[in-house]
Amino acid sequence: MTTPDVISIAVYDLILASPMTKIKDVEPHHVLSEIKMDSLEKLSMAMDLEETFEIEMSDDDIEGFETVSDVITYLQLAVQSLELQ
Repeated sequence: MTTPDVISIAVYDLILASPMTKIKDVEPHHVLSEIKMDSLEKLSMAMDLEETFEIEMSDDDIEGFETVSDVITYLQLAVQSLELQ
């Protein structure tokens, strides 16, 4: 499995595990607020992702996540940056 696949699956799993999220499938185009992910849910997800991928996200970056794709793209770039160091 490639790193982008691992990242996507991790994001999807965290969203589906959220007690606030009432959907069965997650797609990259889903808007986080429309699938009931408020700022607290985004923060919780970000903390889990930080731990999983050993990265740090700023509060501003987390607040800027509007779609599932935004989160995935951010993580892909962050992980790629770590691999280049």
